Amino acid sequence: MSERRTVFLWVVPFLVASVCWTTPASAQDATEEGPKEVQVAFDSLRVRTLDGLTVAEWLRPVLRQEDFELRANNGYDEGNGFIRFWGDVVIIEKEDTIRAEQVRYQREDRIGEARGNVRMTDGEVTLLAPFGRYFSEQEVTVFEEGVTYEDSAAVLTSDWARYLSEDNRAEFAGNVSLAQEGMDLQADSVLHLRDSEESWAWGSIAADRTSLEDSTRTLILADSLYRAAQVDSIRVTGNARLLQMDSAASDTLILEAGIITVRPGESLSAQDSVIVASAGYAVRADSLVSNEGPSQRTESQLRGNPIAWVEDTQLVADQMDLSDSGRADTIRAMGNVFVATPDSASGRVNQWSGRRLLVVLDADSLRLLDIREQARAVLFMESEEDGSTVGFNGSGDGLQFRFVEGALDQVSFYTGVEGTYYAGALLEQLTNLPGFIFTPEDRPGRQRLIAAFWMTWFDRTARPQRQQVDPLCDDSC
Repeated sequence: MSERRTVFLWVVPFLVASVCWTTPASAQDATEEGPKEVQVAFDSLRVRTLDGLTVAEWLRPVLRQEDFELRANNGYDEGNGFIRFWGDVVIIEKEDTIRAEQVRYQREDRIGEARGNVRMTDGEVTLLAPFGRYFSEQEVTVFEEGVTYEDSAAVLTSDWARYLSEDNRAEFAGNVSLAQEGMDLQADSVLHLRDSEESWAWGSIAADRTSLEDSTRTLILADSLYRAAQVDSIRVTGNARLLQMDSAASDTLILEAGIITVRPGESLSAQDSVIVASAGYAVRADSLVSNEGPSQRTESQLRGNPIAWVEDTQLVADQMDLSDSGRADTIRAMGNVFVATPDSASGRVNQWSGRRLLVVLDADSLRLLDIREQARAVLFMESEEDGSTVGFNGSGDGLQFRFVEGALDQVSFYTGVEGTYYAGALLEQLTNLPGFIFTPEDRPGRQRLIAAFWMTWFDRTARPQRQQVDPLCDDSC
């Protein structure tokens, strides 16, 4: 059996072969500004001169430099400050362990380039890649040819990544995919903090979030995203769009806004140019806050001069509250309420105004409209005598309207009713109510919004599948 030897190398080329075998003074004698000692142990050594450089070849070398240790089956000192290792290479530094088929190590700057089934782990996180560059002094590893990252809560893949061991921080760029409990995400770049389970994503984001509590699935598009996985909260900004599907209710809701926040329990909020479109209604507002209450009943508050459309009926108010229980939905509006709906027979617009409004929908169809406090109305109806159009301008304590298949069927007045009928030539004298608002062209087109969403979704998710790196796989895999 050959005798194992240990050699101390300074960060200067070998002068003669005998220097390799001589142990210099202790490293304690070197100043902080001086060269850093490199210690190499090996089973056998061969030293020769090649192109004017003194090179060394080792069998089963073990290189140590401060708290850095590298083991391999073979080693080759190029004589220019670089050492190559191959065959079951293992690097150990503090908590990190790196395995690779081969490593080229720059001993002065303490930079190692690992290639071939690279596997880096500290026991809690694992990174797999075909190539990695390890900066020992900074405790940073860069992966430039694709990487798979996995910790206890997340799996990420990307074209490029940088991992900061001391901060447990990972930065990813290029075709990034993130998989966590309850959410899958694709983006151009992602910053992931392992300890706090927080992630930031930027560029062409497509996120798929499945509720852990019910049958709701939420798809999200945005320019930037923040997720706190420990509290299951997501915040997206920049062209933010959300498509929410409930398999139990067979309904799809689409939401657009400048900022959207999704919180536990499927509650959400949105600000800045909010658009909501469901099977039963469409809304524009400055802000939305939605929470799921008992019995899967969703309560939503719309603020900032909201405008809602139920079928062909337009509702305007200072604020609105929506209640969605799956089939029977209600809309409550307060302050400066104005309702407008086209009259199919005359082509004119029926109008109501007041201070408080209740709207009831059944199976996404308008059933009841009740307006109270300073109630006023301009209505158009068919004359029972000759079938001509008759107009009415009146006021009262309250008005109630019932609809059948979306068409006005019955009108009821509360006490204190006063009004004037307009028929024949007088009909042209009937003017709109003060504050008249009717803008059907502003109604969000639900099908158009959904179609545009899916087009963007498929464009962002149709990315080439990256082959996952297997650290145990050889060239025959």
